[in-house]
Amino acid sequence: MHVYRYRSPGLLSQKGLIYDEWYFASREELNDPIDMQSKFEFPKDSKSTWFRVIESLWQNEVWSELAARYFNSICPISVEQLLEEYDQHSVKVAESIFKNSVINMADLQKFGELQKQLKALLSLYAPSAGYSVSLSTCNNEMLMWSHYASSHTGYCLIYRPINGYLYQCPSRGKDRVSISKGHTSLIGNKFKVEEIEYDNQLEAIDAFYLLPSYNTGYKFETEEERLGFHAKIQSQLLTKNKCWAYEQEARLMLPQPNKYISRESSLTNFQRLFHYDFSQVVGIIFGARMKENEKLAIKEIINAKLEKRFRDLGGKSTKTHVFDFLYQQAEICSSSRVVRISDKGLISMGTHLTIGSEYYERQLKAWKEFKGVTVEAGRYSYDAIP
Repeated sequence: MHVYRYRSPGLLSQKGLIYDEWYFASREELNDPIDMQSKFEFPKDSKSTWFRVIESLWQNEVWSELAARYFNSICPISVEQLLEEYDQHSVKVAESIFKNSVINMADLQKFGELQKQLKALLSLYAPSAGYSVSLSTCNNEMLMWSHYASSHTGYCLIYRPINGYLYQCPSRGKDRVSISKGHTSLIGNKFKVEEIEYDNQLEAIDAFYLLPSYNTGYKFETEEERLGFHAKIQSQLLTKNKCWAYEQEARLMLPQPNKYISRESSLTNFQRLFHYDFSQVVGIIFGARMKENEKLAIKEIINAKLEKRFRDLGGKSTKTHVFDFLYQQAEICSSSRVVRISDKGLISMGTHLTIGSEYYERQLKAWKEFKGVTVEAGRYSYDAIP
């Protein structure tokens, strides 16, 4: 399988190509305002759980009972909505407590601090979204070229995942990022290509599972149940509304560290900048309206990178997968009004093949079947690459 990354023309995208850059965008940077948003809700009829959570913090049964009664009355409610409206709800809770119990000035001050404690707990364990790089499994969708390649004036990189993963550059990979003093988050050398599902509705997940078991009494009875909970979260982060289905999106995900470890969880822009393994870039499609000077600039970059890829290839001791590189051109058919992709040149093991030759046709067929060569300690193998 191939996946595609649409790019605009210009110096910025040329720089990204030169340095093999991936930038993992935050939820706030995406063009869909509800993208990467899981649906955690505090369920209705949860007064007893609210009481346990609040009483574990406040250590006051009367106040906890009144607060639990109020919070239960506004359920179901999402974590995001509750935090956004928390100050309004805290006033309602205060009114209920003042109405139903005797309060002195010391109690008033104490109650204000307790309200802050509850909000802090909810904020600390609020769900995170993580960061993402958007790809597509489609190379001929008119809207994709219009929206993400500057109205067909840009280009589209073609990646070849290995066993479903795209790898970091071996020499420039990140294996960890520092979140705060004493808090480091580990990162693997590869990212799984996750395909997006499209649905207009998400099934609510019980938000009490976000909080510590000490506060809620909730616990997973089995490891399978725990893994299922996290799989459901991941599934929601990989679900978009049906109106986006034309994108046929696939995505790389960079998890966001847990905030409760050090009260910090955000990654800086630099920490979200990664370098991919250029050996998995196996082709490029030039947009139908891309200027010739832009094409020449991109070709100059790619040819230089391919020359470096094949230089001293047989001397590497580590296993390396080598794929041919295909130049393609997008064209808009005036009669059928669709995007067509035509083949314009194939580079195999550093050699520009003659179009129409027997060897060219054989290698082109192999490329379209996702085949490549495995090189290890100077030995070449043509076994299937997953």
